Amino acid sequence: MNQTPDISPTTTALLVAPAAVLMFGVFVLPFLFLVVLSFWSQVPGSLSLDTSFTLANYVRIFTDSYYLGGLWTTLWLSGFVTLVCLLLALPLARWIVLHAGRAKGLLIGISILPLICGALLPTLGLVNLLSPLGFINGALKSMGLIQSSLPLLGNITGVTIGLVQAFLPLMVLPLINTIERIPHDYEMAAMSLGASPLVVWRRVLLPLMLPGIVAGSLLVFCAALTAFVTPQILGQGKVITFASLAYQQAAMVLDWPFASALGIVMLMFLALAGVLGALISRRLARAS
Repeated sequence: MNQTPDISPTTTALLVAPAAVLMFGVFVLPFLFLVVLSFWSQVPGSLSLDTSFTLANYVRIFTDSYYLGGLWTTLWLSGFVTLVCLLLALPLARWIVLHAGRAKGLLIGISILPLICGALLPTLGLVNLLSPLGFINGALKSMGLIQSSLPLLGNITGVTIGLVQAFLPLMVLPLINTIERIPHDYEMAAMSLGASPLVVWRRVLLPLMLPGIVAGSLLVFCAALTAFVTPQILGQGKVITFASLAYQQAAMVLDWPFASALGIVMLMFLALAGVLGALISRRLARAS
């Protein structure tokens, strides 16, 4: 029987200290400063900061129609991207688990390539594909299906395509992990009792896939909510998201307190999504 070697509390503290100091220095301290800064204000006509406590930045976010519009666009776009990723990932993950065979590892590796490459390179590739002179419009014109180029850049369509391409792996991987744990006998038993494939999906497979669906949906929604590079490039400044608003205020307007408030609001929605995901997961665990 293997025994865990005794490690003194001092040794444990020394081993943990570098990571703890790093986390405190690069995450906790900047986050605390962000929170404090969001309650300050910019002196009009100056880069100086007024350190008096104020809620003006938050009042401005939730009363100005421009920022409310950006917030609403970000929320519904994140939800729509999550739904599209779910609809695409469900059959893909199931096919990889049941039919990919020896190619399963290769397909999983290919599916996570967008995550490994980062957001910039795939997005620049999509610009070439979706532009008026790009591959898609060129192919459709050569087949005689369209006469003029489809507008695929600078609108919600292009941003949605880019976000789905970027975050589809975040939905596929949890679903693969969940589907692998579902005994194939359940599906066969339901079909032997006369259930149609649609009924098998609705009454047997989907309920068993719910933990993976919840985990994948939470990951995709949070990633889409905070995405900046893809909406900025494919939206070409015409699709206003909350991340782009925060960037404009921090890098162009130089109103750092207001940009901090925008960031805190975005983090609040991330926290809310995390709490909802945790509650749903806990309820599913109790029901199983």
